Amino acid sequence: MPDRRETLLWLLRALALSAAPGMAIGSLNAEPRVIGGTAGAAGPPAAIHGIDADGYGRDPDLRHPRVTWPLTLEPEQKTAVAALADALLPAEEGSPAASALGVPDFLDEWISAPYPQQRTDREVILAGLTWIHSQTAHAHLSAASAEAVVARLSALAAAGREPQAHFFSRLRNVCLIGYYTSMSGVAQLGYVGYQPSATFKGPPPEVLALLGV
Repeated sequence: MPDRRETLLWLLRALALSAAPGMAIGSLNAEPRVIGGTAGAAGPPAAIHGIDADGYGRDPDLRHPRVTWPLTLEPEQKTAVAALADALLPAEEGSPAASALGVPDFLDEWISAPYPQQRTDREVILAGLTWIHSQTAHAHLSAASAEAVVARLSALAAAGREPQAHFFSRLRNVCLIGYYTSMSGVAQLGYVGYQPSATFKGPPPEVLALLGV
């Protein structure tokens, strides 16, 4: 299974291939979901209040941020996604498993959004889950069977087998985006932004030294 060094390389590729806006994780019902801070919340909240005829959100109501589109995944699909996400990003010392950070919820929000990239990903992810269902009882994937599925997908992708290669790429990349834009994931990357400061003392000395200033 991949180690953290390899998954960081995946992340860099994912960010290079997909201009991914930060999307927060909502609750698991199809009602409008209030955006709030959760353990897996990813970056600044997406606040879409209604969707127009073309599928795009109208101007957001930042005072009452909500997401109004229904979620996509059925319970057995969410179970499969959680098992697969944990196989891709398992718990390690100091690093929670993907499901502990809400990555399956993030992926559900991602593929449910009405934007072009997310619509395309929805078709790819759902088709991939259907393929997995044809290969195994994916509603009850154990950790071992999920690892076997990921290993097989990785081998098929390496062999250039479509559509499995495309499914594996999108599943992996969306899971990475969800994981490493969570607060825990951001901390693992060593990113120190998003911290308010009443004063600014200038760039740190080590940054100035690196720049030769």
